[in-house]
Amino acid sequence: RIWKFAYPSAPGGLDNPMLNPLASGAPSLATLGGSRLLITAAGKDHLFFRDRSERYYEAVKESGWKGEVEFFEEKDEDHVYYMYDPNSENSKRLIKVVVDFLRR
Repeated sequence: RIWKFAYPSAPGGLDNPMLNPLASGAPSLATLGGSRLLITAAGKDHLFFRDRSERYYEAVKESGWKGEVEFFEEKDEDHVYYMYDPNSENSKRLIKVVVDFLRR
């Protein structure tokens, strides 16, 4: 909804390369800046988000990018679960994954 509000005439809608790095015409993922990337997902999230996250992870791995990419999924959670219950064990696990990633 936000993308449609921000750029209602975007060619391709949600598959515009300015929004979707996997869309036709998007820049090569092999040219990503940085050297490390952590992608997270919630297993019960709307399939659009969860599956798109995994496809992005796979595309980065296969792109020839020279960096380190990791994928973390909390299978039994919904979208932004860590915001609704930040003290849950799953939320704490996600925070630990992010902190550990940043500390390396």
